[in-house]
Amino acid sequence: MVLVVVLVGAGTCHGQQTAAPGQATVRAAREFRYDVVSVRRTKGDPQRGGIGDTPDGFSMADLPLESAVMGAYGIERQELVKGLPGWAMSVRFDIEAKMDEETADALRKLPKQEQDAQRQLMLQALLGDRFKLKVHRGTEIDSSYELTVAKGGSRMKEDNVPESVDGSKSQEGERHSTDWMISDGKISGHAMPVSILAGHLPAWVGGPIVDKTGLTGSYDVLLQWDPNVVPDPNSNVPGLFAALEEQLGLHLKPTKTTVDTIVIDRLERPSEN
Repeated sequence: MVLVVVLVGAGTCHGQQTAAPGQATVRAAREFRYDVVSVRRTKGDPQRGGIGDTPDGFSMADLPLESAVMGAYGIERQELVKGLPGWAMSVRFDIEAKMDEETADALRKLPKQEQDAQRQLMLQALLGDRFKLKVHRGTEIDSSYELTVAKGGSRMKEDNVPESVDGSKSQEGERHSTDWMISDGKISGHAMPVSILAGHLPAWVGGPIVDKTGLTGSYDVLLQWDPNVVPDPNSNVPGLFAALEEQLGLHLKPTKTTVDTIVIDRLERPSEN
């Protein structure tokens, strides 16, 4: 089994579309459910950590339960989940869930966005069954940033999107994705949409970023900055904000925004099987 590994707080294992509460949601959750679920507590092995969907199920390896909760409700940052008990952030679990063949086949026939929404509902139902999870939604005012083009204009070189064998343009998610390199203090890549760049920056600025550049192309990106919280005054490498303007011609503007939160009403340790 191959896990789709994600960074907790930098992203989720499902799409961002979260189903609205109500009777329609209940019906959908009952229509698509996992047939077999296994939950086991682990001793902790960071090299095994991973979470994601599989073709016929869901798999989480050696991660705290908060990772599954965030994925189930489309929450990107740990601090936006309120009321988690301490054990849910420290005790690690393996969770394996499988659909029956009929359910997996029906799910594959749905458009990608609907598949993501249904998988979130299925994970919510799993957590409700095995961990007795109950939540309600809330909102709070949060610090965020707007990414705009700097006064001098963008300094990124647009990269033409390659054509596929049949002559059609490849989709955004297919654009040289293996050429994108993200590490602490450096982001580089060919044919990178600004939305992808903006999606990776929150880990270093401490808040969500809204892309307001209006740039819809794909670009060659090379961004290098001093990742230290307090930049070294003797370093020749600028801080992130300065690097964005100097190297890419982009500007981060602090602002405030309303963000969704999840409040835990009930959560119990599961019995293992």
